[in-house]
Amino acid sequence: MAAANTVTRVTSVSTATKGRVINSARNNHWVIDSPSGPGEAISTGESFLAGLSSCAVTLVQSIAAEDQVALGPLSVEVSSHRVPEKPYDYDRIDVAFAYEGLALPEAERLTESWKGR
Repeated sequence: MAAANTVTRVTSVSTATKGRVINSARNNHWVIDSPSGPGEAISTGESFLAGLSSCAVTLVQSIAAEDQVALGPLSVEVSSHRVPEKPYDYDRIDVAFAYEGLALPEAERLTESWKGR
C-alpha cells in the first residue's frame, strides 16, 4: 500500500472587523489584516511571502545537512511586485539568498537545489 501524503491544514475565519481574519494551524492562532483592513497586523501578502522565505531557509538547511555542508547564517528576502491596475495580482516575486561564510559555488548549488525542489 502506498504511503499517505502529508496534509498541512490552516484555517482562516472572518471577524467582526472588515478585512481581518483569525488564522489557526494546529494549536497556533494569529491575526492577519488584508490591505482593506485596519492595517495593524501582518498583511495577507506579507504572510504569503513569509511562508515562502521561511520555507526556503529551512529547506536549504535540510539540503545542506543531507549533503554534509557546514551552513552558516542564511537569510532569504522575498519581495513582491504588483502593478496599480491589478492590485491583487503579482507581477513578479523576487527571492534573494544571502549566505554567510560559504563559497559562492556552494551557495549557488544550494540555491539551485532549492529551486529544483
